[in-house]
Amino acid sequence: MSDSAKIKIELDETVEKNPFFQTIKSIDICRPELFKYAVMMLEVPSHVKDSDFEYLQSKIPALESLYSEFIGFSTERIENLSNDDRVKKIVSEAVGVGLGLKYSVELLGTNPNKFKKIGVARNGKYLDYSTIVDNKEFEIETKGTVSRYYSTFKNDILNKKADSSTKKVYQRFGTIAMLKNIGDNTQSKCVIVDDPPDNSTLEQDDTFNTQLYSYGLLLSFILDSRYYNKYIRYLRKNKIKRIRINAKKFFGKYTFKGKDFYGECFDYRLIKEDLIKSDMYDINLDVLFDKLSKTKNKTKFFIGIDERLIKAINKKEKEFLKEYNCGTQLESGKGFTKFLDKDGILIVKSINGADRQLESIFSEEEVKSRLGNHLSYIQRKPHRCNAPCRSKELRGKPCAIMTYRTNCHFHR
Repeated sequence: MSDSAKIKIELDETVEKNPFFQTIKSIDICRPELFKYAVMMLEVPSHVKDSDFEYLQSKIPALESLYSEFIGFSTERIENLSNDDRVKKIVSEAVGVGLGLKYSVELLGTNPNKFKKIGVARNGKYLDYSTIVDNKEFEIETKGTVSRYYSTFKNDILNKKADSSTKKVYQRFGTIAMLKNIGDNTQSKCVIVDDPPDNSTLEQDDTFNTQLYSYGLLLSFILDSRYYNKYIRYLRKNKIKRIRINAKKFFGKYTFKGKDFYGECFDYRLIKEDLIKSDMYDINLDVLFDKLSKTKNKTKFFIGIDERLIKAINKKEKEFLKEYNCGTQLESGKGFTKFLDKDGILIVKSINGADRQLESIFSEEEVKSRLGNHLSYIQRKPHRCNAPCRSKELRGKPCAIMTYRTNCHFHR
């Protein structure tokens, strides 16, 4: 089965005569790209706990595993492979977001890092995502379904757009991804729904803040939680000048096409749900590690951010971020996939050691160590940090703080 698809764009009667929407006939999307867009469904956390292994180590591989198992790709079709109604809905929504945002990026000629998820509206209904292009604000609602008909979704989008209490923006439109069930060999499509623009423009452009939040969601997974919490705290308080990302506080660095990317590594063997099923309360670490390695394979990931973006954020180079576009590149081979999107986010996936660079960054010993930390947390068995203290009173003495991580937050 393929890992990419070309999806036909179908214009609903509400837009078929609008020349603005007639430039794109189809969009190409690959599996890691769809996964990256689906992560954008998540909320930017205001704080990540030091011991939140489920968020820090489990959430990303669990999502990727879910989408790999239940999303099928063929040349002109994306299938929802789940027979469970709950999972089928999650998968359809994820594909809806992925196709909707990919289409919007291409239609508006912009970058994924310039989209923000719209919060719960206080006055009036809001759509899912918004972005600003040339001082014009666009709002987009994304839908995904395996139904053969989209009238219900269309009416929902148009009703929100017609709400008189909704704030004015230049244009609102909706995308409806029409997935296929197993055995349905017809072509998938993405339907576009809209009505005429309001022609309002903005006096202020908050794209820089939007980009900081966009990368903030990624940083919540790949930057040490202590330093992510500082980043998001300053951002929420609008203390932009104090925001700084220390490249040394990422777990690893991956080099791709001559550029360095800083980020974090993940592994299927660290998915919390699978660990709980393994009866972790009484099991030995060596036994658990061997068991998971046999049942889950050695499936590892690296997710990282372009080093140049880190420097630009630290220097508050708004113009650099506004114009940044590193292009889209996909490389794949036996057991590995590397995908770089235009927003500077790199995703590398390796099965059974196929990617040597990832293997050198994220060794089996490190995976086992993280599994041991998680096991200690589940069993409520913290250990002393023991790193040399740096304070004047205790300088050089082993740190006595109890932690479930390799070291406490003072010594990471």
